[in-house]
Amino acid sequence: MQAARWYGPGNIALEERPIPELGDDEALVDVAYVGLCGSDLEEWREGPVVARPPVILGHEISGRVSAAARDGSGPPVGTPVVVDVVTGCGSCFHCLHHEEGRCQQLVVTGQHVDGGLATHVRASAHRLVPVPAGVTLRDAALAEPLAVAVRAFRRAAMTPGSNVIIVGGGPVGILAARVAGAMGAAKVIVVEPRRDRHRHIIASGAVPLWDEDSTQLQRRAIGDMAVRGGADLVVESAGRPNTPALAASLARPGGTIVLLGVTAHADPIDILDVVLAEKRIIGSAAHMWDDDVQVAVDFLANGHVRVSDLITHETDLADIGAGLDTLAGGGVVKMLVRIAGE
Repeated sequence: MQAARWYGPGNIALEERPIPELGDDEALVDVAYVGLCGSDLEEWREGPVVARPPVILGHEISGRVSAAARDGSGPPVGTPVVVDVVTGCGSCFHCLHHEEGRCQQLVVTGQHVDGGLATHVRASAHRLVPVPAGVTLRDAALAEPLAVAVRAFRRAAMTPGSNVIIVGGGPVGILAARVAGAMGAAKVIVVEPRRDRHRHIIASGAVPLWDEDSTQLQRRAIGDMAVRGGADLVVESAGRPNTPALAASLARPGGTIVLLGVTAHADPIDILDVVLAEKRIIGSAAHMWDDDVQVAVDFLANGHVRVSDLITHETDLADIGAGLDTLAGGGVVKMLVRIAGE
């Protein structure tokens, strides 16, 4: 099979690799599309951060089952699917409580084992999520980042009528705004400096906002939420220095802050404010195939969340290096690698 194998910073090569051998509970998927995200770009430019080279990157995967599991689990040959990429050990406390993403031996497809930047990928059959009629495999490639947003709101237990602020208007931040709307948020504001993303934020039913003056930014973001002292829920998805502290400052007393973005910088948060205002800070990371990925696919199927307008760029597997260069250059909301296509 053809695969783009990553060896280290700036070093990714298109190679012929053996088709993966399957265990009894594994299926082979012919890859249709793979989404490239910020973590792929970070690994390619500066890694290894989390990934273990040499490895085939790519964890936002859609495709069709070409070999079903021998034990009968999972969907049959020909089924269009989204590949779940989170695998735990299966026997620890977290795995036994369906919290595989917290497993200390967590394995992520496309980071720790070979992923989707190839013509075929091996997958746990029972965790494949079928893509229903009416949803394209192109759109289905965004089910994984959409599941990240779904999990954030599930962890926060957001109630309809909530006021929500999203800090960071990248792909996950925009998808978070759309999930908030689908779940009945009263008002959604997205704090994002890049003006080219504001039209996508507006198309999400949210209000884009930016101000270079941090004090003015905070005042404007809270706006008419000031009667409550801030937003009911703040989701931080930027992963930049100082954005977690900004997110915490925008939550009302008793409000919730969900941290999605990852930064290597030590980032102080006003602990006195968090304690005295009884704010709640939650981390959210690995999604579950049934609780999060399936819900994401359902959102796509029922039309409650649209994603096709976010796909601003596509490239082919043979041009993966140029695609990563384009992604690094900015101006991209979401880039897909087209492998087999529809």
